[in-house]
Amino acid sequence: MWPRFEIILTKITTLEYTPRYSRLAGELSSYKPQLEKRIIDSNAPNSQWSIQAKELIWDSEKYLKENKIDEAWKSFHAAKRMVVYAMSDDERMAHAKSLFRETGKLNEWRRESIISLLGKRPEGVTVPPTVETLIHAMALKDEAYDNQFYLNRLSRNLFWLLSGLLFLVISGIVVYFAVIIHDMGSNYARDLNLTGYIVGVLLFGLLGALTSAIVSTRQLSDSPRISELGSSQVITMSKIFIGAGFSVFIFLLLQSSVAEHIKLFSFTISHPLDYFAIAFVSGFTERLAQKSIELLIGKEKAAEKKKETA
Repeated sequence: MWPRFEIILTKITTLEYTPRYSRLAGELSSYKPQLEKRIIDSNAPNSQWSIQAKELIWDSEKYLKENKIDEAWKSFHAAKRMVVYAMSDDERMAHAKSLFRETGKLNEWRRESIISLLGKRPEGVTVPPTVETLIHAMALKDEAYDNQFYLNRLSRNLFWLLSGLLFLVISGIVVYFAVIIHDMGSNYARDLNLTGYIVGVLLFGLLGALTSAIVSTRQLSDSPRISELGSSQVITMSKIFIGAGFSVFIFLLLQSSVAEHIKLFSFTISHPLDYFAIAFVSGFTERLAQKSIELLIGKEKAAEKKKETA
């Protein structure tokens, strides 16, 4: 039992057992002897391509030890491209055909670029590409994978930040209800003052905004390009604060005398939970706030204001 526990503890605490680390470590371990055999068979220990390839493999291993996984993958991909200089026509032909079929995994512009470099869509690859052409096509493919790894890292970091904030907000909501129920009992709906309403609305607005941000973070990986702006913590946090601010704005709008002259909802709002539910929706999407502004100042004025700020 104890040895098994030691193995589990080692897997949890040791970097070698993380999926991204293990995958690259396995790739390097299997590719290094292939590279050495290629160099020996080509009788090219002093050629530039072999020297550069070995240095890139060494860089990849160094980055891997430093847990710089993205940099390690880039060096590894570059090392594999160096080997193209030692390929025969038949090898380049086979590699180009394999790469041609692999383009189905890539986004449209990369797929079309590689297809135009290697052959034509109906016929496929018909002649061996030149060394430079094949390297360029491989670089387009490798760049797509490198970008995806980088984007996954950005998304993962942002996801953990938002998850931590979500836990804090949910804890705040639990404490909030514990306090008001302790102070007011089951009559909190009747005795809750304006400050209590605003605190609750703000908490639920933050809950909706954080939920929306987490949903958006999950969709970042579907993007065909790196989006530092979309995954920026500053931009994401600004959206969260805007969502929370809109939730408070809609609450104050519903509490004001202006609400008597506009029809924002088709149901009656009387219980604090109604306001909290609306606050969550307000934080989750800005459309509700936009709709309320249009009802408040008129659609034409809202459209004009939007054009002026565009």
